Amino acid sequence: MTDQPAAEGDGSEPLTLYRLHGCPFCERVVGWLDDHDVSYRSRFVAGEHSRRNEVARLAGTRSVPVLIDPNTGVTMPESAAILEYLAKTYGDGDSVPDLTTLEVVEFPASTHPTVGEPAPDFTRPLVTAESWGDASLSSIASAAGGALLVFYPLNWGGKSMYWWKEIAGRGWGDDADVDVVGIGVSQPFDHQRFIEARDLPYPLFSDPSNGVAAAYDVVHDLDGMAGVAEPRPAVFLVDADLTVEYAWVADEWPETPPYDDIEGAIRDR
Repeated sequence: MTDQPAAEGDGSEPLTLYRLHGCPFCERVVGWLDDHDVSYRSRFVAGEHSRRNEVARLAGTRSVPVLIDPNTGVTMPESAAILEYLAKTYGDGDSVPDLTTLEVVEFPASTHPTVGEPAPDFTRPLVTAESWGDASLSSIASAAGGALLVFYPLNWGGKSMYWWKEIAGRGWGDDADVDVVGIGVSQPFDHQRFIEARDLPYPLFSDPSNGVAAAYDVVHDLDGMAGVAEPRPAVFLVDADLTVEYAWVADEWPETPPYDDIEGAIRDR
């Protein structure tokens, strides 16, 4: 669990918000606090529920967000309840935000590699459930005859877990001359925990500095987290020589990968 300095506010004792990287409902609470200049500090929790003992002890739940207000003595889980409480306690007469829709964030234009262009090669730690070690994209693609490189958001976020479940459920890489490999900013040990917890059949590259994401022009700076970035969702299908056969890069957040189109590109190669 990590701390983040309190946001500036009106001078009252800052609230504490337990949150998870990439959690859209946590970000809704963060957005409300920022918009209303309410002082707060963030405490980021681990992705695994089993490692959220502090949250469980304080709030009786391992889910986030959880808000603690030292000014009123309130400890409250669940985003809808938190937003209603904040609107009544710190609001200026505005209504409670609607949680049925998520704010769409448009990404800037990207100069990522397109079909027929060479994909940048790279070497990074490649993580499996058993071990990790340096590997290159070219070595994977040449050995299998091709590779499907999946850039995805931070581990443990709902979107990441759902996307990998969908990819694994479709059996990509099982019968085609292509290996599926993910790449994200998490450290190797966190990738390994993620693979084990999700029973993920694919290896994951660790790219903590976002250097590979920058080479592919798919870096996304996270709102409200200065200096923190992740890859925007993107998928590149390359042949044995790293020539791009298919490319998809998200234009906005949240945006779901076009699974059927990607599957068709794998099938038709």
